[in-house]
Amino acid sequence: MKKNKYISKVFFVAFLAIGMFSCTDGFEDMNKNPNNFNVATPEALLAGAVKSTVDLVGGEMNDQMYNNYASYYGGKGGQFPKFFYTDTGVDQYWRRFYVNILKNTQEIIDNYSNDPKYANRVHIAKIWKSYVYSVLVSTFGPVPYVDALGSNTTTTYTSEEAIYSAILEMLKAAGNGITVTGDKLTTDPVFNGNNLMWKKFANTLRLKISLRISEGFPTLAQKHGPEVMANEAGLISSNTENIAMKWETILENWSFNYNRYVNIVAQEDVVPFVNFHYILNMKTYYDPRLKVVAEPSTNPITIKDTLFKSGSTILDDPRQRVVVQYKLPYFGRPIGGTVSLSDWNLNPSKNILNGIANNRYSKPSKLLFMAQDMKFYIATYAELNFMLAEAKLKGWGGSKTAEQYYYSGIDASFQQYGVSSGVAVYKARDGVKWGTSSIGDRDLFGIVTSGISADPMDKIARQLWLTSYNQGHDVWCLQKRTRLLPLIPNFSPDTSYGIELADIPERMVYPISEIGLNNAGYEAAIQSLGGNQMSTPLKMNKAPLFTSHYWNSLPAEFNQEFARKFYGESEDDLKTAGITYTLIKIL
Repeated sequence: MKKNKYISKVFFVAFLAIGMFSCTDGFEDMNKNPNNFNVATPEALLAGAVKSTVDLVGGEMNDQMYNNYASYYGGKGGQFPKFFYTDTGVDQYWRRFYVNILKNTQEIIDNYSNDPKYANRVHIAKIWKSYVYSVLVSTFGPVPYVDALGSNTTTTYTSEEAIYSAILEMLKAAGNGITVTGDKLTTDPVFNGNNLMWKKFANTLRLKISLRISEGFPTLAQKHGPEVMANEAGLISSNTENIAMKWETILENWSFNYNRYVNIVAQEDVVPFVNFHYILNMKTYYDPRLKVVAEPSTNPITIKDTLFKSGSTILDDPRQRVVVQYKLPYFGRPIGGTVSLSDWNLNPSKNILNGIANNRYSKPSKLLFMAQDMKFYIATYAELNFMLAEAKLKGWGGSKTAEQYYYSGIDASFQQYGVSSGVAVYKARDGVKWGTSSIGDRDLFGIVTSGISADPMDKIARQLWLTSYNQGHDVWCLQKRTRLLPLIPNFSPDTSYGIELADIPERMVYPISEIGLNNAGYEAAIQSLGGNQMSTPLKMNKAPLFTSHYWNSLPAEFNQEFARKFYGESEDDLKTAGITYTLIKIL
């Protein structure tokens, strides 16, 4: 990796606020001398690192990679969304990680570690460094770490396990070492000078990483996970403590999504649409959060549905059914569009989405995911409760049962999205309810269902996926280590592959520039991994569940279950919802 002498670049950050805070005072004073590197303050350096992180991880990479790999987006154009990559794109992501973000945090550590007046601020820099490296290593695998941020022109690549070990130790030290009444960031772009929240961030991130590596590095996970669980009070404790980077409403600091999709007129082929399988799983269980997370179609399709007749009480009598016609308000786009595999030999005329214009699919909420000052969550209270439930299942401790944590996670998610009713009914549905299972609905091709087994981990993973919309990196990692989410490959991958389908990537490839600039480290990393492909699994990943041959051999068919019973199973449900419908016939 090429190393240039770092020149501090302080960003204008009066706009930047994080998490539960709507503003942070004093940004205008944080850089008294922007041209003097030697006296750059921790405040100025961290502000630049945070701004660069939200733009990269929460912005461009989330849009191009992570939300597609997590099946939050569907059918999006471009090489990365089509499960390939561009050399220039990977190279600039890599450099932004090291030059724009990690250099800043390392300067704080190098320049202020020996001064006790900056003890807390050095811990804070290490927390941010740990977070960024947790994203880097789970995206690429082994990366430069030990000598990556100095003046060397070449660097070694540190193994996944060694990096995780190092950042977990830094988070442990920060969680224990930060003193609430000690020194603080005078202009804090994250928690407005609240040292207690920095401690909670360190502990919560430590638990998340421990769970993330529990499949690949169980001994290391076992070392840290139970320690965090022994002090639950040290974790975030409510939705008011959700940790989220946030953009602002001034032009220079609009969110990536607003700049890319609202401020300019973007082509419909690249605009984000909500993923088909995500909406399928919301629709199956009549999840009230769907109306908050997604926008209804501006031009909905009309469907025919067979429901129980109004007032019917003999539910198993076919004479008590009616065929009705109404508009489907929410429907998602499959990850590869409506393309099917040639081995399936399906008739396109039987696909009710065939020929549907892109702009008719549901889009992510404008308010939550397309606003100028939108948030990008690093950790939420709902997510934490599901993590606690998993930790309990692993025997790591905890004051509640796994079931109690699980239900607390659903409650917190509904509260986070501002949904005040329907949570009790939702939690009682088969599949969602602890100890129950459900058959679910089949997807467009009839090959994957939204059913949920009675396995507690299946429920936890499903709810993490549903509640964490737009946290693409976290959910991509969740799928790689559990293989529990009901997702499908991309049946319309980038043509560079030369194949009909591409499975969800196991990682991102190294930048091609490393071949010439840091060849020895690059070659050693590839040898350690066993390759440099998007399909090369990381050590933290669970063994792949499916192979390409598996998908080709499935008995697929175009199926319309995803479009049925959107409002319920009876004609009365349509009336209760105030839906205009046409009665076609009584059966």
